Amino acid sequence: MYRRRTMKTSRNLPIAVIAVFMFLICVPLVSTADEVTDVWSGLYKRAKTIDQKYEIMQNVYELDNRDFIPFLTEALDELILYKGGQDLKRDQVHSKLEVLVIKKLGELKAEGAAPLIFTVVRDAKDPYLKSEAILALGEIGAVQYASSISLILKNLNLYRGEDIQADEAIAYSCIKTLERFKDPVGYIPILFASTAGYSRKVKTAAEEALATIMDDPSDILVQFIHNESSFEMKLEGLKYALVSSAPDNRKVEVAIEALRQGLINKPRDMDEETYLRELRSKALETLILLKAQDINAIRLAEQILYMNVQASEKVYAIEALSGFSNTEAVKTLIRYLAYQNNRQQSGVTSRDNRIVIATIRSLGRTGSRLAYEELMRVKYVDYPSVVEREADAALKKLK
Repeated sequence: MYRRRTMKTSRNLPIAVIAVFMFLICVPLVSTADEVTDVWSGLYKRAKTIDQKYEIMQNVYELDNRDFIPFLTEALDELILYKGGQDLKRDQVHSKLEVLVIKKLGELKAEGAAPLIFTVVRDAKDPYLKSEAILALGEIGAVQYASSISLILKNLNLYRGEDIQADEAIAYSCIKTLERFKDPVGYIPILFASTAGYSRKVKTAAEEALATIMDDPSDILVQFIHNESSFEMKLEGLKYALVSSAPDNRKVEVAIEALRQGLINKPRDMDEETYLRELRSKALETLILLKAQDINAIRLAEQILYMNVQASEKVYAIEALSGFSNTEAVKTLIRYLAYQNNRQQSGVTSRDNRIVIATIRSLGRTGSRLAYEELMRVKYVDYPSVVEREADAALKKLK
């Protein structure tokens, strides 16, 4: 059953075509789907000019009828064969017509048309036509083209031509389609797109896609952080692990790899030094937030205690260690307090006592009697009175 529709006509249409329009307006409401499809497809095939075909296709587009799929597929096949280049106006109308057909095939979920639509993605010179074809593949759910679309986005992330607006339209379509596919192959190109200097619209689309494309991207992000050469992108990988739907223990795995990379890599300039520091700090914050218990995290955090890094990093490491509920973490903090006590006793005093106070407080929070001897020693190695008071407070918390 179909409703009467207002038909779009043009002065350029021949009288015979207009007559058929009038016939359709008056056609009984009991007309079958096949009859309506046959009439429109017949009209389209008899149209003499590209403008007439476009006028007819506009009306076809308004009909939500899967019986049109064979006709639309045939029309697209014919449109793809058109070479163009002789008449600019005709070429523009041809592109608009092709877009209309492709959009409708996408809306109708025409799976059989996917190879033809991908041909447009591969060969189209018009970037907006290419963009619509990519979106249509997403609507159809043609996941078999996920790798190809990922490669298009990857290349755009690396280089965009002079028509930035056109390239951004393609990038946006790639992101939205890969998000629909929910195929892991699209995750890393979208991650790069979120930082590749696109407009706010594209960047936002990438950020939203990363939150939904995979429930648990931990395995991908661990490998990414391990292999990626850019320290900035390693940091981005860690950040997106945190906002994903992955369980906390998987996020901890990502944070541990990020911390490991922050320790084993050496900066070549000030920018890299900053990113590595941020990577270590963010990883430690994550371990604290998620109350990590992994033994590997303990060993990595301990390395920071003896490095020549900012005091804030050491405080993060100490706080992370105090959150572990196992004996190894307590012993790690005790060793570090002993190291500081030895330095103080030998006359190597710190300019401030923030680190030793943080260590003492952390041992107090553990409540472990293993810390008793080293906390008592704090009172006898000539620390300022404020440090001794912290030791007394920590000793009272030991079980």
